[in-house]
Amino acid sequence: MTIKGLTATVVFESSAVNRDDKLAGNITSIKKISRWDGTYSFFSRAFIRHHMFATLCQLFSWEQAPLTKAKDVIQFDFPAGNIVNHPEIDVFGFMNTTAGVVRKAPLGITKAISLEPWQADMAFYCNHDMVQRLTREGEQATPNPFQKEEHHTLYRVSFTLDLCRLGYQEIYAKGAPKEEITAWIKTSKLNPATEVDLSYCHRPDAQNLGEFNWYRINGPEGKLRGVIGILENEKNSKIVFLTSKEEFQRRVEQLLTVIKDGLVLHSSTENYGVAPIFIVLGALKVPVPLFNSAVLLDKGKINAGSLNQVLDNNYIVKAWYDGILPVSGSLRTQSEQGKKCFHKWCGIKDVIKCLDSEAS
Repeated sequence: MTIKGLTATVVFESSAVNRDDKLAGNITSIKKISRWDGTYSFFSRAFIRHHMFATLCQLFSWEQAPLTKAKDVIQFDFPAGNIVNHPEIDVFGFMNTTAGVVRKAPLGITKAISLEPWQADMAFYCNHDMVQRLTREGEQATPNPFQKEEHHTLYRVSFTLDLCRLGYQEIYAKGAPKEEITAWIKTSKLNPATEVDLSYCHRPDAQNLGEFNWYRINGPEGKLRGVIGILENEKNSKIVFLTSKEEFQRRVEQLLTVIKDGLVLHSSTENYGVAPIFIVLGALKVPVPLFNSAVLLDKGKINAGSLNQVLDNNYIVKAWYDGILPVSGSLRTQSEQGKKCFHKWCGIKDVIKCLDSEAS
């Protein structure tokens, strides 16, 4: 497969709703970082991840993966929670200290950093309405004033998906971890997987299939969702989880949908959402957020020159763009002397078609 990654950089408008520690008892600060040319507000990666998962749950009914607690450490319950049964674990990664299993997230997310510097804006608020309501009932009440740092601006965030890691996990385990996995296979009453089952799985060519003991993991209505394979070894047992090709494609499509159409972003009753007003997406030979540093503002418009320069990167196989935010200059939308160009966004199916054509 030539295309091994997808990256998308999104620009959206919002206020700084991912709050930080209080500066004082009644003054709430925003998350911010400093650079040579000023101070910029940002939303943390964990904040974006939380709201992205919440959106996937609402839109596509993603199930929350099971949790457990070991020595007061809250973590995902592995192997009951695994990448085949739970797309949350597959996409966002996990660590289980009891089983000693770590999964690096296939989906990388940057901080959402403002494209315009913070100008030390601060607003004063008070609960006048509640005071008036209580006063009308004959009780004495005084206002509780408070202040908030504010920043309303454009933000840039990037999502980069490792297609080689999505829907695939290998684990080297012995002792307790292996025993937990084999016990889970028995209690879950998993049936042996057939060669036909394996042919429907994502990346079956990555393993010497005949040396593994494979078990089928079913989804709703008994439909194949993926498999788990165990390879016995003198030192360690190799355990592999594979999703089906259909499940792999479904997850890619669902991720692209919420990235392109927007995330729910509701915090402290403010709901701006991550609604893209400009997006650039690329299919890559290596999963690197190439466009993240190239999406820049030029007097309130997207700078076309920096994006055109990125197109010359050899990692890019194909790139798309869309948005209502004006562009300063001209994006390269037609191939010039064999150079790559940006294609107008025509929908998720166009991206999937590109992946399929490169895989075939």
